[in-house]
Amino acid sequence: MLTVGKDDIMRSPWLWEVAPFRIADNLYYVGDKDVSCHLVDTGEGLLLLDTGYTQAIHMLLESIRTMGFDPADIKWILHSHGHLDHFGGTRILVEKYGCKTYFPAVDLPLLNERADLNWHEEFGQNYEPPYDTWFEPDVLVHPGDVLQFGNTKVEFFDAGGHTPGTLAIRFNLPGGLKAAMHGGVGVNTLSSAYSQKKNLGSTWRDAFIRNVRNLYGLEVDIILGNHPKQTGTFEKMERLGEEKNPFIDPTAWDRLMASCEKKYNRLQETDPII
Repeated sequence: MLTVGKDDIMRSPWLWEVAPFRIADNLYYVGDKDVSCHLVDTGEGLLLLDTGYTQAIHMLLESIRTMGFDPADIKWILHSHGHLDHFGGTRILVEKYGCKTYFPAVDLPLLNERADLNWHEEFGQNYEPPYDTWFEPDVLVHPGDVLQFGNTKVEFFDAGGHTPGTLAIRFNLPGGLKAAMHGGVGVNTLSSAYSQKKNLGSTWRDAFIRNVRNLYGLEVDIILGNHPKQTGTFEKMERLGEEKNPFIDPTAWDRLMASCEKKYNRLQETDPII
């Protein structure tokens, strides 16, 4: 299993390096050991899902090239939510390649208020972004939107909780499979301490479980995690080449939602919001 410490990126981002690979059909993993980035070849340009940490942009570009693609062909970037570890490389890509950016509308304040600059204080990560990471999104995305990118139709669902505007996405692959990603299953931002600091009450926590329950039963063949550990990405990677593709599992989405509900219930018991 591939593991790496959170502080390792300060010593050398290359410690997060992992070889990219094709998940299925036109879908590729091009992220690192801690943060997922996924690439979709739409036939009319490349669609990139999240851009990772600013410090890891060199690995993202190398991974895209290793899979046989030119980063200059990245036409669109979709963002799962407004935390720096998922949009840190976006400005660099936009300035270099002119990519069109799509960002959750409800999370725009996290971008505009530069909340990412306090990321290390809120989550104990000892670094500051080395470059200005702000960018102006071209398109603000809302739950219920359906957008077409070349041969790929993407549906957007409300998954707010980890951040107010966290989105879940589902999209088709040319062979008929459906892939989906919940944009933020982490409950670190649902703690009572975080709620008190941000004067949230139970708002985000209530939204998290409500949206998880609404997402049960979604038809999904391949689940993606925006952190690889969330969905066993590397365990599955090591089994690629078997007769059955380990990423294809129509039962996995509901199991992921059940694990989210379990984490929520544990948090309610151990860390109630008074």
